[in-house]
Amino acid sequence: MIRVNQDDYAYAAGRIRAREIKLLDKSRFDRMLESPDAEEAYKVLAEAEYGMGSESTKNVLEFDALLADEMRKTYAFLSEIAPDKEVIKAFKRRYDFFNVKVLLKAELSNQEIPPILVETGTYSAAEIVRIIRERDYDALFPVMREAIAEVYDVFSRTRDPQAIDLILDKALYRRFYEDLKSIENDFVKELADVIADTTNIKMFARARVLNRQITFIRNILIDGGKIDKSVYFSNSEKSVGEFINEIAGTGIGAEMLKSVKVSEKGNIQALEKALDDYIMKYIQRAKMVTIGIEPLIAFLFAKETEIKNVRIILTGKINKLPNDLIRERLRLIYV
Repeated sequence: MIRVNQDDYAYAAGRIRAREIKLLDKSRFDRMLESPDAEEAYKVLAEAEYGMGSESTKNVLEFDALLADEMRKTYAFLSEIAPDKEVIKAFKRRYDFFNVKVLLKAELSNQEIPPILVETGTYSAAEIVRIIRERDYDALFPVMREAIAEVYDVFSRTRDPQAIDLILDKALYRRFYEDLKSIENDFVKELADVIADTTNIKMFARARVLNRQITFIRNILIDGGKIDKSVYFSNSEKSVGEFINEIAGTGIGAEMLKSVKVSEKGNIQALEKALDDYIMKYIQRAKMVTIGIEPLIAFLFAKETEIKNVRIILTGKINKLPNDLIRERLRLIYV
């Protein structure tokens, strides 16, 4: 259990408020969108002091490296000011799962490791590579160790690469939920349930679009959240739209019915945007907190959403998508 003294966060909250004014606001996103090409949109990030000054990220086609640098810079800042370092580690562990997933996929498909490993986790990229290559799993935390063993077991029997994603994603959210629930703060504990519910809805929708049945659905849902698992099971043969109508009485269901058009209920991209926006609306409650852990957690989510939006814009610009199409995919921002 991580005991949080809200008063200990006075200095951190002050630093966060000063840094929040540098977050990309609507006018900057509009400038990126209205830019004539991806190169011009990319220049807005330079003005916003994105990245860590590496020369290798000057080219717009290298934007993934720039965004990875920006996320690493954000975690370095939060780790510097957070009174409880374990709070930050709870969020960083998600990137450990990402790196392990990349490594297992490469190994099990006999491919070279792609250059997309990130340095934002609790282990360095080099250390994770060593652990996987040397099978030194005792160096990992138990949930990840168990997930890796399950991946090898299931893949050896099924040869299904989708199993790697499913097993590691489920393990990631299980650990993330447990980590958030271990932080003694009502805002964070409720956030854990918000994330569990939105994750389960997303998993359920993907499964139904693929016409997967109840046995599969039982296996992918994570524990926690306010929506009982029996609701998913009893709707396991219905369409995504019918399921959303079924959960209309919940906060998430009502929000999706309001923000997603009837014709889009089976559209995974539209649903995922609605779920991300629901999380952000919850996070925005932190604006009312002067001193405490809430501003720190909110800044992290604000930055992650900002980076997701930057990626959507740059990818759209590079692929010459219409601005209206790019705009409707953008997530709700914090500022």
